[in-house]
Amino acid sequence: MDMDIEKKRPDLSNAEVMDIDTYFKRLVQPETPPAIWRWDDIVKVMDGMEADPKRYPSYRRAVCLVNNSWAGAPGASPALFAGFQRFRPGEHLPPHKHNSVALYYWVQGKGRAIVNGTEIDFKAGDVLTCPAWNEHQFFNTGDEDLIMFSIHDLPILAQMRALFWEEPMGQENIQHIVKSEAASWNADEHEEDVANLKSILIKTAN
Repeated sequence: MDMDIEKKRPDLSNAEVMDIDTYFKRLVQPETPPAIWRWDDIVKVMDGMEADPKRYPSYRRAVCLVNNSWAGAPGASPALFAGFQRFRPGEHLPPHKHNSVALYYWVQGKGRAIVNGTEIDFKAGDVLTCPAWNEHQFFNTGDEDLIMFSIHDLPILAQMRALFWEEPMGQENIQHIVKSEAASWNADEHEEDVANLKSILIKTAN
């Protein structure tokens, strides 16, 4: 037998044939208790991220709200991500896209969104939905901080191993967000991650 082929075979000892009663006992999940995130704590984390601009440039200053009441993909709920992002005047979130659906609500400030080439001006109180795999970017066009609250279905896609992200734009930059393949969200900011980032990108046909 070819030893190289033998070494590449995955460990299949995780496979199990199970009766339906045992299966449903495992399937039932614990209830999700409520959680509250205080605004002062959110601002404190955003301020702390601004103190490390190399790791957290403007487009990476996102604060994620996590309910730690269950195992698995983190989120505000088992299915939903919620978070805040703050942009100083003149700052810009570069174009990117993901297969999660997103809702964006602006708490403060005004700006402009470009979604699949369509320019949309917004102000505090407005809500924008961004369909899955639509290229989008945001600009702070005002004189005060722009604060954005976003909701995505990231956790449920991650649980299904079906979350994809493209940033920066370009087919060579499509990432499948699964362990051992996806680079750090901040990989482009750290020299030690650049080689790994280049090695894991999904290659697609031209």
